[in-house]
Amino acid sequence: MVYRIFTEKKKELAAEAKALLNDINTLLQINSVTSLRVINRYDAENITKELFDYAVKTVFSEPQLDITYSELENDGASVFAVEYLPGQFDQRADSAVQCVQFLDENAAPIIRSATTYVIEGAVTDEEFEAIKHHCINPVDSRETGLQKPETLVTVFPEPEDVKIFDGFKEMPEAE
Repeated sequence: MVYRIFTEKKKELAAEAKALLNDINTLLQINSVTSLRVINRYDAENITKELFDYAVKTVFSEPQLDITYSELENDGASVFAVEYLPGQFDQRADSAVQCVQFLDENAAPIIRSATTYVIEGAVTDEEFEAIKHHCINPVDSRETGLQKPETLVTVFPEPEDVKIFDGFKEMPEAE
């Protein structure tokens, strides 16, 4: 079973959200955004519900600094989420795995993280796309869905055998 938690810095401590809002206003020249929230999302699998609930307070959030949500309500705001591409190292998820293993040395959790952006205001479709373009680095990240997956286990297809060219190095350059 996949468990999900959203973690957001308390409003007065949300420096990343404030900086991004400033970038949107100054760099992108978009002034229709009235509020912006940056929320970290964690999906965890292969752990017990009890361990997950304990990790919410000790690994995924700092209760004195963060607010946690089991469900995200957007109330008509524009929302998108960003995750690392497959094969890219996700420091946040890897650190969470290690911390959960400190809590239970027999656990072998699978954890994925994503950053969810909640943008409030009368944002046009073009402005929303410009904001997404600003937040998503296509070299290492991609937009991801908002629905919780059935599983976090990734199955890769078996690659084909590598083709071998006999006599390649003896071939004339023209061939």
